Amino acid sequence: MKPLVILAVLLTFLVGVGLHIDPSKAQVYKKRNADGSVTYSDKPIRGAEQVDVEPAPVTEFAKPTGPLANTPAEAGTAQNNAEASTEAVEFGVSITAPDHNQAIRANDGQLQVSWQSQPSKLPAGYNYELVVDGVTAWRGFNSQQVTLAEIERGERRLFVRIVDVNNQQVARSDTVAVFVLRASVVQPNATQS
Repeated sequence: MKPLVILAVLLTFLVGVGLHIDPSKAQVYKKRNADGSVTYSDKPIRGAEQVDVEPAPVTEFAKPTGPLANTPAEAGTAQNNAEASTEAVEFGVSITAPDHNQAIRANDGQLQVSWQSQPSKLPAGYNYELVVDGVTAWRGFNSQQVTLAEIERGERRLFVRIVDVNNQQVARSDTVAVFVLRASVVQPNATQS
């Protein structure tokens, strides 16, 4: 029993010493072999030379200096202030092209839509949505003109709306009906069988 206690104490001592060894103070040895290859070791080898190891670089990051929301309450206050600043804004949007009930020749399937809004530049978090036949065809914040592709021929109803950060509509244009004219893909002189 006594040898086990001594072994446990010795093992605990060795582990403790091992954990306190600073790896930056460890020695590295380099030996060039006869075939030209290089061998590195942490133990001295006959014919090896000691290599000076530089400490690993340490990168320290700058601490933020600007005001940060430290608590959820402060974060909520910041969001409320942002919402309050946009509440005073009067939003409006109207489609400027194409005109209502306009027939548009678009054999390539492209339809260009332009609009104007109040304000002309949306506040952060607000977006335009171009809706064609009840489906959102485009969404963005930095353009007031869009060219849609692959528009099928026939009557298309479209409108533009402005949505806020919660995706709630704050303004909507009148619905514009356009008639897209495309060449038929059916051969007019083809015989039917």
